Amino acid sequence: MADNKPNTASSSDEIDLGQLFKMIGKAVDRIGVAFLRVFLYFKKNVLILIGLLVVGVAISYALSLLVSEKLKTETIVRPNFDSEDYVYDAVAEIQANILSKDTVFFEKMGVSFKDVEGFKIDIQPITDPEETKEEAEQELEYLKILQNFKEENFVVDIIRSELTKKSIIPHRITFTYTDAEKGPIVAQKILAYINNNVYYDKLITMFRENAQTRIEKNTALISQIDNLIDNYTKTLAQDTVERPQGSVYMENESALNIGSLLSLKNMFLKEIEEKKAELAEQNEILSIINMGNPQVFRKPFFANKFFLIPTALVALFFVISFIRFLNRKAQELQL
Repeated sequence: MADNKPNTASSSDEIDLGQLFKMIGKAVDRIGVAFLRVFLYFKKNVLILIGLLVVGVAISYALSLLVSEKLKTETIVRPNFDSEDYVYDAVAEIQANILSKDTVFFEKMGVSFKDVEGFKIDIQPITDPEETKEEAEQELEYLKILQNFKEENFVVDIIRSELTKKSIIPHRITFTYTDAEKGPIVAQKILAYINNNVYYDKLITMFRENAQTRIEKNTALISQIDNLIDNYTKTLAQDTVERPQGSVYMENESALNIGSLLSLKNMFLKEIEEKKAELAEQNEILSIINMGNPQVFRKPFFANKFFLIPTALVALFFVISFIRFLNRKAQELQL
């Protein structure tokens, strides 16, 4: 009886393996049947699918003839005087008036509403103002290194430069239109409208007056320093000639610190350079860095109508076929 136990276990294993192979075979048969059904479905409807593709391409071509090609002008600007919120609001206001067809608004701007039909304006920052964690850590290490040189003048200049880069982010304003001749002109007038603001006009005037006053005062101080150094040099040369040989110069004989004066002069010169640069860069609310030329507005591939319309027709056919299949199965269950 003990000898029959292994034979029984072996038979059970053979039965289990046989069932497993049968199940695998049935699964393969079902996959093959499903593949053949899909093949027969496409074979049966191949003419319909080809016809839908041809009709979709024909519709796309007809629409391309009826609708003018879109053009765009990309303008890189720099918002000054913390005017980013104002600029975004102004762009949103202009786009809203285009959609609402506010003719009075564009007449005040000196633009005919016919020229802005189909016009679109959009603004985006060129660089992302949100820093990644890694970038923040790198900047923290950089500031720690600078702390070791906090007594040096160049550290202050570096920190000022970094703060300026962080606070002023260039933006890209994209103008989309259909008329290649009038589109750039309208874009120029829109930029002029954004740059025309009573509050910022007063702020710019005050800023320029202050900068110009600082330049004039620094220039006068530099002139005084040059005169002091020049007079000191002449006096020193005269004393050297008049002193007899063998005279001894005392260390504190002169109270004039030439090194400090030269350092002060360099500081004034640097400030003059910065103020002149600011006057050149920040003379408007939006400083136009580059006004691009008109170019063809190209949509992403999947948004292109030559691809979208035929695909939509074929997808609609599949949906209808699937609904008919479900309806037929439902009727079979009712029977």
